[in-house]
Amino acid sequence: MATFPNPLSGKLKSTSTPTKRYHPYTRMIRKEVHRVYDRIYATIYGHCIGDALGLLTETLTRDETKKKYREVYHKFELVHKKILPDSHRRKWKIGDWTDESDIMILILQSILKNKGEVIPIDFAKRLIEWSEHGFPELEDVCGLGTCPQVKAVINHPQFSEAPEKAAEIVWRDSRQLLATNSAISRTAVIGVHSYSTIGKVIKHTLDICKVTHPDIRCQASCVAVTVAIALMLQKNDRHMKKNGKYNVNGIIDETYKYAARILSTSEEVKELKSYMSYCSLKDLKLDEPGRTNYTYKTLGAGLWALRQKDFRQAIQDIVLEGGDADANAAVAGALLGCKLGVEAIPPTWIEPLCHRMWLDDILDGLSMAIA
Repeated sequence: MATFPNPLSGKLKSTSTPTKRYHPYTRMIRKEVHRVYDRIYATIYGHCIGDALGLLTETLTRDETKKKYREVYHKFELVHKKILPDSHRRKWKIGDWTDESDIMILILQSILKNKGEVIPIDFAKRLIEWSEHGFPELEDVCGLGTCPQVKAVINHPQFSEAPEKAAEIVWRDSRQLLATNSAISRTAVIGVHSYSTIGKVIKHTLDICKVTHPDIRCQASCVAVTVAIALMLQKNDRHMKKNGKYNVNGIIDETYKYAARILSTSEEVKELKSYMSYCSLKDLKLDEPGRTNYTYKTLGAGLWALRQKDFRQAIQDIVLEGGDADANAAVAGALLGCKLGVEAIPPTWIEPLCHRMWLDDILDGLSMAIA
């Protein structure tokens, strides 16, 4: 089976052969496979990098962010985490990502281990194991950063055998108020799996979301992210402009139609539409007290980023807003990475990222699946 070079290792070498007898792909097909893998790679790396950068300002207000990081305000780097070595940020090494990317990787590992099948109970069991031990091969002691809702669901006695039921009980006990962003902040990887079939993408997205989040707002926001990624990977003519660039507004409009079908009332649909339409980070109020982890805020930040053209500037702008910055920047990094590709991600954000070799080994397994 064919494998493909790491997109970060430099210019891809030609893998064409002199005759078709020894190779099943035409040059055009192989070129398309390389393009898809580059965008998938950029989706995963964009997510992890956004997550790691967002940790710098997570829990801060916009004003606090400006004050704490005023010396590097216009050029954030991962090493700048040492500027604010408080008890929260000290939990992670410089250049490390947080629970958002850890759990996304759990989903990817589950899919690869099960030969492409999405099995919610397998993901649930991996989530239990991760919460207790983290990734031992990375010298973790336990899973860090899990939000209180997910902790409550994981600790429910029925979770290991009936995760959806456990999640439903926890949600009802909260008077159905919990619509946190800890589902949307892990969901991007599902958009790359079976991306050619939107129906499968939506089903898999909902199956994984419901393991911990039964709220339909969480489900709708997850579908919006995964469908947007799948549509970009498909690269259908209706989503492309004459200049070869993505018709982002068209992609978002189609994504909205799929996500809106999850909702029940016109009020719910109206709220979803408003968050998917924001053209200003300031209007999203990402540092709003008591609502920083609302799933629609993270969706709004991600789609705002998708409309941008510069990866560094877009992610930095989101990080500077504070709030739940790691979740917001992770989703934004995944979406914009998928749109722009690996070359758009600054090397100074890639090189110091912790556990790159470990992540690349996992992505090599993904490349085999794509091939």
